Amino acid sequence: MTHITIIGGGIAGLATAFYLEKKANETGRTISYTLVEQSDRLGGKIVTQTVDNFVIEGGPDSFITQKPWGLQLCRDLGVTDRLLSTNDAQRNVFVLRSGRLIPFPAGYRLAIPTQFMPFALSPLISPLGKARMGLDLFIPPRMDKTDESLADFMRRRLGQEALDMIGEPLMAGIYTADPERLSIQSTFPMFIGLEQKHGSLIKAMQVAKWKMYRKKQQQTNGSTSQAEQNGKTTTARKLSIFTSFQGGMSELVAILQDQLTGEIQLNSQVVDIRSANSSASTGKRFEVVLAGDETRTIKTDGVVLAAPARTMSSVVQSTLPALTTALSNIRYTSTSTISLGYRRQDIISQHDLNGFGFVIPKSEQRHILACTWSSTKFHHRADDDHVLLRTFVGGNGQEHLVGLSDEALITLARMELFITMGITATPVIQRIFRWAEGAPQYDVGHLNRVADMEQMVRQQPGLYLTGSSFRGIGIPDCVKSALDTVEQIWQDIETP
Repeated sequence: MTHITIIGGGIAGLATAFYLEKKANETGRTISYTLVEQSDRLGGKIVTQTVDNFVIEGGPDSFITQKPWGLQLCRDLGVTDRLLSTNDAQRNVFVLRSGRLIPFPAGYRLAIPTQFMPFALSPLISPLGKARMGLDLFIPPRMDKTDESLADFMRRRLGQEALDMIGEPLMAGIYTADPERLSIQSTFPMFIGLEQKHGSLIKAMQVAKWKMYRKKQQQTNGSTSQAEQNGKTTTARKLSIFTSFQGGMSELVAILQDQLTGEIQLNSQVVDIRSANSSASTGKRFEVVLAGDETRTIKTDGVVLAAPARTMSSVVQSTLPALTTALSNIRYTSTSTISLGYRRQDIISQHDLNGFGFVIPKSEQRHILACTWSSTKFHHRADDDHVLLRTFVGGNGQEHLVGLSDEALITLARMELFITMGITATPVIQRIFRWAEGAPQYDVGHLNRVADMEQMVRQQPGLYLTGSSFRGIGIPDCVKSALDTVEQIWQDIETP
């Protein structure tokens, strides 16, 4: 019987286990696996706490539906009825500029305006900055195919002010990264394609907007015709761009865990992965040595490295020393989230919370990166008498703040909310989650380095890389990574 060891119980490891079982059931092949997790729970950075009618997220609060693999996992699990859309009637996002929260203009797709009037009337970008952004229509595309930083790309196409006010807080903020080092190829490759195809990002977005309009028209006409033909109307449920679960993102982890039938071993640290060429009696390729609640050695046909690269770098020394160096060269930054719950009556006179929250450019020199108004963004995050806010600390240039005491972090968050939003109320609940070295950094040239690592593991059949360290940090990216890994495992099984 083929046996696979999956190292790491985050979403990538869980999805790998799920799709490994699914593939086995579909093909009738018998396969077993052991999922090894160093901590006492599964889910990695996906963690939800429900306290006094507050649903508090420690890590991601949603996943993006424009990338299809997160939704695919939900469909395959049979849990789409539990999905929760954002409250898009209040989807305003604000940017702090000169101490004021400025609404992000309507019609933007990330950093690129698709509507003229909201962009022209917005005080977010100065007249000179707007004129510079408009030059994108005339700047020729870059012919050099090598990677460049997000900062270089934004400056070249849209100018410094667009980088400072939009690119750095909004785009680089997704990765809690330094835009001067963040790889455009690894994070926003669609912009490269748009530039190459249309020459101008603004022109590309206008074309995309027109195509979307035409598609919606065709879908509306098609739906109407079909409904008339059938003598009835049908309504399809449409999910928002960002989607969560009614009980928080940990629902996804719990559902996955309930559906897995393989061995799951918590509180176990992998200390070594050895080639088992000498183990002719078992015919297994590897020996995975564990320490923790139970010290043991697992003899296995394949090993999926689904934990963070920094964690895996030392355990492959015996098998692939070069991979150790490559994995250890992926940088990580530390972040923290501080969630504060308030009585609504104490807050509403100070701020209306009419939006999803705000981001903060580095030039504002504040001590938080952003704030999500969680109970506005999603229903079921607080009851009608309360509101929930979540602030973000750390990342590029501010990692030292993550090491502050709980009391100091709460004080810092409350002071920043007073300065930015005028909130003086006392929270009724507060929760801190720290993610020490939890955010992988996709520096310029990242994809080339990943390709080199993938070439290394191909030289050691049965070893696989998956997860957020390599080709995407979001939940859909991790699910896609798991799907690709399972397909590769199956190819190796069927072509020994």
